[in-house]
Amino acid sequence: MRVFVDASVLIAAMLSPAGGSSLVFGYIKAKKVIGITSQTVIDEVLEEDKQKKIKRSKIETEQFVANSGLVVREEITTDEIAPYHSQVDTEDAHLIAGALLTKCSHLLTLDKKHLLRNDIRKKFSPLKIVAPKDILGELVRK
Repeated sequence: MRVFVDASVLIAAMLSPAGGSSLVFGYIKAKKVIGITSQTVIDEVLEEDKQKKIKRSKIETEQFVANSGLVVREEITTDEIAPYHSQVDTEDAHLIAGALLTKCSHLLTLDKKHLLRNDIRKKFSPLKIVAPKDILGELVRK
Protein backbone atom coordinates (compact mmCIF):
# COMPACT_ATOMS: atom_id res chain seq x y z
CA MET A 1 0.00 0.00 0.00
CA ARG A 2 1.40 3.38 -1.05
CA VAL A 3 -0.07 6.32 0.84
CA PHE A 4 0.39 10.01 0.00
CA VAL A 5 0.25 12.03 3.23
CA ASP A 6 -1.36 15.48 3.45
CA ALA A 7 -0.13 18.25 5.78
CA SER A 8 -3.24 17.85 7.94
CA VAL A 9 -2.23 14.29 8.82
CA LEU A 10 1.37 15.28 9.59
CA ILE A 11 0.15 18.07 11.87
CA ALA A 12 -2.37 15.80 13.60
CA ALA A 13 0.36 13.21 14.24
CA MET A 14 2.52 15.87 15.89
CA LEU A 15 -0.35 17.19 18.00
CA SER A 16 -1.69 13.82 19.16
CA PRO A 17 0.83 11.01 19.64
CA ALA A 18 -1.99 8.55 20.42
CA GLY A 19 -4.33 9.57 17.58
CA GLY A 20 -5.13 7.83 14.31
CA SER A 21 -2.61 9.85 12.30
CA SER A 22 0.18 8.81 14.67
CA LEU A 23 -0.93 5.19 14.46
CA VAL A 24 -0.61 5.33 10.67
CA PHE A 25 2.95 6.62 11.09
CA GLY A 26 3.65 3.53 13.19
CA TYR A 27 2.79 1.40 10.13
CA ILE A 28 4.94 3.62 7.93
CA LYS A 29 7.94 3.36 10.27
CA ALA A 30 7.47 -0.43 10.45
CA LYS A 31 7.47 -0.45 6.61
CA LYS A 32 4.04 -2.09 6.49
CA VAL A 33 2.87 0.94 4.49
CA ILE A 34 4.91 3.07 2.11
CA GLY A 35 4.31 6.66 3.20
CA ILE A 36 5.04 9.37 0.66
CA THR A 37 4.66 13.12 0.70
CA SER A 38 6.15 16.02 -1.23
CA GLN A 39 8.32 18.98 -0.43
CA THR A 40 5.23 21.06 -1.24
CA VAL A 41 3.42 19.42 1.70
CA ILE A 42 6.44 19.81 3.97
CA ASP A 43 6.66 23.52 3.09
CA GLU A 44 2.97 23.86 4.02
CA VAL A 45 3.61 22.26 7.42
CA LEU A 46 6.55 24.61 7.97
CA GLU A 47 4.46 27.78 7.34
CA GLU A 48 4.57 30.14 10.31
CA ASP A 49 0.85 29.86 11.15
CA LYS A 50 1.08 26.05 11.22
CA GLN A 51 4.18 26.17 13.42
CA LYS A 52 2.27 28.22 15.99
CA LYS A 53 -0.54 25.66 15.95
CA ILE A 54 1.86 22.73 16.35
CA LYS A 55 3.80 24.54 19.09
CA ARG A 56 7.08 23.15 17.84
CA SER A 57 10.10 24.86 16.36
CA LYS A 58 10.85 24.53 12.68
CA ILE A 59 13.80 22.29 13.58
CA GLU A 60 11.60 20.00 15.71
CA THR A 61 9.08 19.73 12.86
CA GLU A 62 11.82 18.93 10.36
CA GLN A 63 13.15 16.29 12.77
CA PHE A 64 9.69 14.74 13.07
CA VAL A 65 9.45 14.47 9.28
CA ALA A 66 13.00 13.08 9.04
CA ASN A 67 12.15 10.38 11.61
CA SER A 68 8.67 9.66 10.25
CA GLY A 69 9.67 7.09 7.65
CA LEU A 70 8.13 9.18 4.88
CA VAL A 71 9.65 9.32 1.42
CA VAL A 72 9.66 12.99 0.41
CA ARG A 73 9.24 13.72 -3.29
CA GLU A 74 10.51 16.98 -4.75
CA GLU A 75 8.19 19.96 -4.90
CA ILE A 76 5.12 19.54 -7.11
CA THR A 77 5.49 21.95 -10.03
CA THR A 78 2.87 24.33 -11.37
CA ASP A 79 2.74 22.32 -14.60
CA GLU A 80 2.12 19.10 -12.65
CA ILE A 81 -0.68 20.73 -10.66
CA ALA A 82 -2.37 22.47 -13.62
CA PRO A 83 -4.53 19.53 -14.83
CA TYR A 84 -6.26 19.33 -11.43
CA HIS A 85 -7.00 23.02 -10.76
CA SER A 86 -10.49 22.87 -12.26
CA GLN A 87 -11.31 19.50 -10.66
CA VAL A 88 -10.61 20.21 -6.99
CA ASP A 89 -10.04 23.18 -4.68
CA THR A 90 -7.00 25.06 -5.98
CA GLU A 91 -5.18 24.78 -2.64
CA ASP A 92 -5.53 20.98 -2.73
CA ALA A 93 -4.69 20.30 -6.39
CA HIS A 94 -1.06 19.60 -5.47
CA LEU A 95 -2.21 16.68 -3.28
CA ILE A 96 -4.06 14.96 -6.11
CA ALA A 97 -1.10 15.58 -8.42
CA GLY A 98 1.36 14.29 -5.82
CA ALA A 99 -0.61 11.13 -5.08
CA LEU A 100 -1.03 10.30 -8.76
CA LEU A 101 2.56 11.20 -9.75
CA THR A 102 3.95 8.95 -7.00
CA LYS A 103 1.57 6.13 -7.98
CA CYS A 104 -0.04 5.98 -4.56
CA SER A 105 -3.12 3.87 -3.96
CA HIS A 106 -4.35 6.25 -1.24
CA LEU A 107 -4.36 9.96 -0.43
CA LEU A 108 -4.44 10.32 3.35
CA THR A 109 -6.09 13.54 4.55
CA LEU A 110 -8.28 15.06 7.24
CA ASP A 111 -9.76 17.65 4.84
CA LYS A 112 -13.51 16.94 4.99
CA LYS A 113 -14.46 20.20 3.30
CA HIS A 114 -12.50 19.73 0.06
CA LEU A 115 -11.24 16.17 -0.29
CA LEU A 116 -13.16 13.67 1.85
CA ARG A 117 -16.32 14.19 -0.20
CA ASN A 118 -18.01 11.51 -2.29
CA ASP A 119 -17.95 13.59 -5.49
CA ILE A 120 -14.20 14.18 -5.20
CA ARG A 121 -13.54 10.56 -4.22
CA LYS A 122 -15.43 9.29 -7.27
CA LYS A 123 -13.73 11.77 -9.60
CA PHE A 124 -10.25 10.46 -8.81
CA SER A 125 -11.03 6.76 -8.42
CA PRO A 126 -9.18 4.35 -8.32
CA LEU A 127 -7.14 6.67 -6.03
CA LYS A 128 -8.70 6.21 -2.60
CA ILE A 129 -9.04 9.50 -0.71
CA VAL A 130 -9.31 8.50 2.93
CA ALA A 131 -8.92 9.60 6.54
CA PRO A 132 -6.47 7.87 8.91
CA LYS A 133 -9.27 5.82 10.49
CA ASP A 134 -10.10 4.36 7.06
CA ILE A 135 -6.50 3.29 6.41
CA LEU A 136 -6.29 1.78 9.88
CA GLY A 137 -9.46 -0.18 9.15
CA GLU A 138 -7.95 -1.51 5.92
CA LEU A 139 -4.72 -2.48 7.66
CA VAL A 140 -6.53 -4.35 10.43
CA ARG A 141 -8.50 -6.36 7.85
CA LYS A 142 -5.31 -7.47 6.07
